[in-house]
Amino acid sequence: MADSTSDASSARRRQGNWRHRENRASSKYVAKRVSADDHAALTKYAEDQGVKVAELLSPFIDDLIQRAHEHAHQLDDVSPAAKAS
Repeated sequence: MADSTSDASSARRRQGNWRHRENRASSKYVAKRVSADDHAALTKYAEDQGVKVAELLSPFIDDLIQRAHEHAHQLDDVSPAAKAS
């Protein structure tokens, strides 16, 4: 009896749409929690500009990532003896 129940539920499961699967470049993302009022304001502003919120944030995130990479390279350039002292 348990087998027929599991078979029935798997038969009803919707198949994925293989033609329109979402394909993101990376599985990592950067996020910040905001209040409902802040979210509404950002969404309204983006809509009024004719873009998405992600597009508004992109230049700032790109700059932050660039600065983080530069910082990491500066740390790599420091010799191990200097780090120990």
